[in-house]
Amino acid sequence: MKRIVIFVDNSNIFKGFQKYNIQADYEKLKNVITKNRKLEAIYLYEGVVYPISSAKANWYKELGNRSGYIIKATFDKIVSKGAIEKKVDINMAIDIVSLGYENVYDTAVLVSGDGDFVPVVKKVMEMDKKVEIWAFKYSLANALVEEAGLEKVNYIDDILDEIKL
Repeated sequence: MKRIVIFVDNSNIFKGFQKYNIQADYEKLKNVITKNRKLEAIYLYEGVVYPISSAKANWYKELGNRSGYIIKATFDKIVSKGAIEKKVDINMAIDIVSLGYENVYDTAVLVSGDGDFVPVVKKVMEMDKKVEIWAFKYSLANALVEEAGLEKVNYIDDILDEIKL
């Protein structure tokens, strides 16, 4: 059975859920992505402003307890020239490559359309691992598609009815 690890860039996909005005059930999202493969781990990455709200803390706790998500929240949001830098991408990149080297997965599932992950996708494929991308059509970087190949891309837009709360 093929082993997968799912890496969710929550800031990236949450914007898509807002754009389409849906509340997603992250348990359903996990199940749709996993299909009939062996899920080794699922990580959710997000930059948060400190102090964290009690609602957000409770959501993380429930997500971990109920659905097995490993929460990788970072409290180092930096506002610079109107943009917010959360350092989430670098944390994801380190985990994706490290777990690949440690042979934890056969397929790394990236839930993000961020073009910053092109070098990560390239490195994972150089390690003879598979990569699968799940992203919204509107936010999927062309460079990411070119690196991974269109056959490895799945659109969250196509599963919205399956993952609604």
